[in-house]
Amino acid sequence: METIIFREMQPGEEAAVCSLVEEVFDEWVAPDYEAEGREEFFRFANPRALAARLNTGGFVLLALFEEQIVGMLEFSPPDRIAMLFVKLRNRGIAKSLLKLAIEKARNHNPTLSKITVHSSPFGEAAYERMGFHQTGQKTKDHGIEFIPMELELGD
Repeated sequence: METIIFREMQPGEEAAVCSLVEEVFDEWVAPDYEAEGREEFFRFANPRALAARLNTGGFVLLALFEEQIVGMLEFSPPDRIAMLFVKLRNRGIAKSLLKLAIEKARNHNPTLSKITVHSSPFGEAAYERMGFHQTGQKTKDHGIEFIPMELELGD
């Protein structure tokens, strides 16, 4: 039986995390994007930008299999998933990362009542399976198409 280990990203792991993001993005998301959207995405999803965002109170959770990063979730306060990328599919990794992120976020903000995300068109179905619903129309900004979504949290 495979064991997935979940933990917080450590300083110095930004390049490895962004490498996973790039691999998954290039395979599943980038084909739907124009050049402008891909360039804009990597202005956001690079080691220096990730490290800078973490200095503003966010966090990154990782999923590891055989010591390799196979999933990541970046949470940006107060209530937003900035990135969620998983290499190994259909193993519940994204759902587990989300559950852990909610627990961690609620430790800092016990009144947290929702989680928001700007989902890529590719990720929309996965977010719906995790309980998110669309809150606005598909939008395109700097070449990046996204669907605003929200997950209402119970007590």
